[in-house]
Amino acid sequence: MKVISLILKLAAVGALAAAVFFIRPAAISGDRASSHEPPLSLTKIAFNFLADTEAPLKGQERDRINVLVLGMTGVPHPAPFLTDTIIIASIKPSPVRSSIASNGASTSKLALLSIPRDLLVKIPGSGARTKINALFAMNGKDPALLAQTIETITGQPIDYYLVLDVSGTQQIVDSLGGLNVLVPDDVNDLAFPTDTGGTETFAIEKGWRYFDGATVQKYLRTRHSKGGDFARMRQQQAVIEALRKKVFGLNMLYDFPTVLSLYRTLTAHIQTDIGEKEVKRFYDIAQNISYDNVIHTVVDGDPKDASALLKSKTIELGGMPAFVLVPKTGDFDYYSITETATNIFNKP
Repeated sequence: MKVISLILKLAAVGALAAAVFFIRPAAISGDRASSHEPPLSLTKIAFNFLADTEAPLKGQERDRINVLVLGMTGVPHPAPFLTDTIIIASIKPSPVRSSIASNGASTSKLALLSIPRDLLVKIPGSGARTKINALFAMNGKDPALLAQTIETITGQPIDYYLVLDVSGTQQIVDSLGGLNVLVPDDVNDLAFPTDTGGTETFAIEKGWRYFDGATVQKYLRTRHSKGGDFARMRQQQAVIEALRKKVFGLNMLYDFPTVLSLYRTLTAHIQTDIGEKEVKRFYDIAQNISYDNVIHTVVDGDPKDASALLKSKTIELGGMPAFVLVPKTGDFDYYSITETATNIFNKP
């Protein structure tokens, strides 16, 4: 039973922060970013769980663990290595050993902060300007440069990373038998990009919808409807939460084939520096995060929203005009984003 539960733990780590954006190591030359370590070993994870072995997580001493979650479309989609999804998943594990309060309520929290792909940044070390979603590919598909930039923008140290590609979404959702997602507004994207370079119409009516993997993948990529890219970021966060619920709702015995399928898919599509001993601790925290303790925040640039932190402008990048987002207070003045990230757990 414990081994089955352990497999669920690995699935939960992916579901907790990743859910929507999955990487296939083979599509990036077979190398893992930064660490170049082998994929997580189920045997090692199972041994650590059965031996009740877990490693303290980086960030626990400050009562905040920050995981940088990067999502890209992957091969065969156009521009496969641009990280069009950038989320800082912050976990507040307090108290360290027990996350259940005396009244039975969970005290652990999860905050998801989405950073828009078009945010204008300076490349560390050179000072040249680029969109933030280009840094991963620019650095040889290594997340270190992007993590450094995120730390500058948010004022938050990045403790771990997860890199994923969208092509794994379909397999994960289909393994789970589909996903129940609340669609807040009608989606009517008349120019959804196809893999052949053309476009098609993608339409979904608002309300609760049960999506298969292919539909979830499209729902997470569409951005030509109401709310544009900012709506897409909120859709990504909603799917993360739906997937987290579905994973933790699995029965460790009766759903074993599903659990095993999830493990195989996740190891094929996730690139991370989370170690085998750390997986157990992540799961112990994640399983005790209630829906009420999940905070969703988007760094917004919607011109119709007076409280938005960003504004849009057109500049020249690589000799071509480019749409970018910059802070309202100045192109590289990230104080408002830093303040949002710092105080995210105090959000009303």
